[in-house]
Amino acid sequence: MLCWVMMLPSFARGYQLFEEKGKVGIMDDTGRVVLPPAFEALGWSDGNFSVIGEVTGYRLQGSWGIINLSKKFITQADYESLVYCGGDCIVARKKISPVSTSAGCIDLKGEIKIPFVYDGILMQGLRAVVFNLKGPHYYYGLVDIHNRVLIPVAFKNIRPLGTLRFAVENFDGKIALFGDEGNRLTDFSVDSVSTFYKGFAIIYQDHLQGLVDRDGAVKLDVKYNAIKIDNNGHVFTQLPNEWLFINEKNETIKQVFADELTPLDEKRWVIRKGNVSGLMDGELHALVPILYDGFLEIEPGKYFVRRNSKWGVIGEQGKILIPCSFDSLVRETGGYRAYDRNLGWQLIDANGKELTGKYYDYLAPDGQDGFVCTRKGFWGMINAQGREFIHCVFDSIAMPIDRLVAVKFKGSYGIINSSEDWVVAPQPFPLTVINGQRYLQRQPANNFIKSLTGEILYFTPYRLAFRAENFIEFLPDGMEKTVSYNGEIIHRLPLPENVNEVFPESEGLRGIKKDGRYGFVDQRGRLRIANRYDSIGEFHEELAAVKLIGKWGFVNTHDQIAVNPNYDNCSFFQNGLAIVSRNKKYGLIARNGNTALQLRYDRVLRLPDHKFMLASSSLQGLADESGNVMVEPRFNQLSDAGNNMLVACRDGKCGVITNQGLSVIPMIYDRLNTFYTQHVFLAEKKSVWKSIEIK
Repeated sequence: MLCWVMMLPSFARGYQLFEEKGKVGIMDDTGRVVLPPAFEALGWSDGNFSVIGEVTGYRLQGSWGIINLSKKFITQADYESLVYCGGDCIVARKKISPVSTSAGCIDLKGEIKIPFVYDGILMQGLRAVVFNLKGPHYYYGLVDIHNRVLIPVAFKNIRPLGTLRFAVENFDGKIALFGDEGNRLTDFSVDSVSTFYKGFAIIYQDHLQGLVDRDGAVKLDVKYNAIKIDNNGHVFTQLPNEWLFINEKNETIKQVFADELTPLDEKRWVIRKGNVSGLMDGELHALVPILYDGFLEIEPGKYFVRRNSKWGVIGEQGKILIPCSFDSLVRETGGYRAYDRNLGWQLIDANGKELTGKYYDYLAPDGQDGFVCTRKGFWGMINAQGREFIHCVFDSIAMPIDRLVAVKFKGSYGIINSSEDWVVAPQPFPLTVINGQRYLQRQPANNFIKSLTGEILYFTPYRLAFRAENFIEFLPDGMEKTVSYNGEIIHRLPLPENVNEVFPESEGLRGIKKDGRYGFVDQRGRLRIANRYDSIGEFHEELAAVKLIGKWGFVNTHDQIAVNPNYDNCSFFQNGLAIVSRNKKYGLIARNGNTALQLRYDRVLRLPDHKFMLASSSLQGLADESGNVMVEPRFNQLSDAGNNMLVACRDGKCGVITNQGLSVIPMIYDRLNTFYTQHVFLAEKKSVWKSIEIK
């Protein structure tokens, strides 16, 4: 034990700060005061505290110096900052003149290693990246700890890539690889370079990747979409996706490598590589460079683009019309609505010139030729030239109708014109402008149709729907009344007594519910099909679906059963066919009830071209307009390719077949789109990761 106690002083002691009366000192791990509490701060100006070789930094009267633990001031407090950077190096900053400061490097003895001639220093082991401001730009160089110039201070940026290697960027935005002695290892040709890992660095050029070793030798050409290096130093690569323009014979016409290729039309293509996009013409020549992380066509030759999360507008060949400086940009007649999250909304013209003299919290088209807006919580309107013709003083404001605007002002409701004159004075009940002569007043018990002079023309507690020449009143029993804006009833639908519900008219007949059963009446309210059904559909092609004793069939306009009710579900007739199901299997029937397509599919869906998609066990097939099976369900996806062909996909691969199911293009592609007018297909082959041996 005695031996152990005697050995303790030989171990390195730890130090910690303590504070008394607002001053800072240092004590060791035994609690002995090493430096008395007489300093504003101890350690380093970046907030870190350490004692290096019995030396640390101190601050007095706002300035920094170096002191040792023997209470000897190694330097005076002459520095604005001191930051320890490892080894024997402290990056310091001090005033050179009353208006300027410079950075240099001193050692733990306070001796100058790198003179105070730089605007900034970034230490990297035994090297220092130094930079100076000249005009609007910083210029970077590399020196050793004795200020020996290794790379002149003439470059846009210098970035360490790990031990002994640096990425040097010129003012053309291109990067070269340099050694720690300033020796250039590669040309200025790449856009970016990673740090070294397992002896390799990934280089980036034109949105593709390659690989170099520490000597700058290219180990993999810049042609890959992505490169990975695992913990064992194995290299994996992925080429970009391959896009092929192929004809009906599966012959390649054109080829391009990209992550995504999306047509704007058949002669312009949005191309995406990585997270950025550009535009190509039909011959795959660049129209807009691949620079933007968002791309949207406004009109032919003009595009919304986003860069660094900001939106702008460009023309063909990438000409900048409005710089990418807005968080949101919306096309309007003659200009744009532009949003800056720090300022708000404004109107700008087609050249980006500001039209509004102020910013708004909300700005939206009013449906005519102006904009509804809010500012400081109040509503108003501006015109297309940016002038606020209804000032933002209202609690709320509705969209204008015939240049009249319903508003809420200080808790009351009224109507104003575009000159802010009161057309209907403020009053307690909400108002809605109907047209240039009438408005609606909503009271708790009734809705009142009034003239602008306040004359009551009609009132009702029921729902109203307004049309150009008249309005419709909907009664609780389903009856509708057509009323003129002078309050005259133009048409009232007569109905049998005790009708519970009325449905919309179809082919001159209207479904009703009476005494819990369903039937149909004509336009004069006469019962044409007796109310004896459990449920009904609408009339289409003179037949309506009806449900009787739990099964569906069809009835004609003469109250005759046209198709016996023996189906679980049915659609309406269209082009002489209806989709029906029984026992969870679907097919088609004709108007006479004959089966047009056997009920043996899990689903039958009518397509826009009047053909039918057939589904069975999650696979798709196709039937023609008459229900004839063209392709049995054996594909995951089918789509029309024109010229009697179909794009067919199965198990993640796509090809082309005829509408009789014969193969035209083998199913070897990951995606396949068609262009009818050119009889050309755009096929995608996705790349896969591969292991590559580097020699």
